[in-house]
Amino acid sequence: MNGILLKIMNNRDYFSSKELEVANAIIRDPGLLLSSTIIEYAEHIKTSPATVTRFCKRMNISGFQELKLLIARAAKDEEVNIGSIESDESKSMETTDGIISNVMNNAISSIHNLNKFLNNDTLESVVSAIKNSRHILICGVGASGVVAKDFHQKLVRIGILSNCDDDFDLAKVQVTSFDSRDLVIAFSYSGMKSEIKSIVSIAKEKGATVIAITRAGSNPIANSANYHIPVAPSEAIFRDGATVSRLQMLIVVDILYQMLINSNSTSALATLKETWRNVASGGKDE
Repeated sequence: MNGILLKIMNNRDYFSSKELEVANAIIRDPGLLLSSTIIEYAEHIKTSPATVTRFCKRMNISGFQELKLLIARAAKDEEVNIGSIESDESKSMETTDGIISNVMNNAISSIHNLNKFLNNDTLESVVSAIKNSRHILICGVGASGVVAKDFHQKLVRIGILSNCDDDFDLAKVQVTSFDSRDLVIAFSYSGMKSEIKSIVSIAKEKGATVIAITRAGSNPIANSANYHIPVAPSEAIFRDGATVSRLQMLIVVDILYQMLINSNSTSALATLKETWRNVASGGKDE
């Protein structure tokens, strides 16, 4: 689950500018590191051996030799599709065929990596919390907000009422009346969105349960949650737009949705049929 390349991806937004250059070089071409000494590698990526050493310390790695060992182990175990994770800066230089191939390969790789982060016990606990909550607020910003609305729509279709609103002040007002019987489901890839952090903070003060769907690793929203469903760190936090991170979150939504249906199939399927019939007929008897 915690392969070194995924760990580097997960932490590269916290590196210094020089350390980030080392991180991006490793992600682009892990094989180059494996075939080099520290001096050779520093020359290849146009930095200093001291910077490479500082990068190792930042990653809590004893030195360059241990870094090589971890990279070799990741390649052997096929923890990630080496070479499939590229920096955002390189994407704009690709041909149309290259862009199509890159997006497809990254999507396939991200789904494969997501499976390593999902925990059955956590998913089952989340499903139980959703089923047993009095009030549910679902929140997210930007692309994560799109995923939040998708989950809201799915829950309503199987008879689980929830709120999902772009008015975050109104969301704070709602959460202010929450207690231990209520639930907040927070979507944020970075785990650092201020609007979502505020809602989660109020929910925790009121004793409500919080479910966080964020990227893997430590972040403020995940750290405050009762349950954390991590998605694989597949993109930088500051990027040109959410792509595979949104896809991974939608897959998590679909998994939870299917688990909820499976946990009460008779009632859920009956509600699904009724909502479909009402929407299809405009609510009138045929």
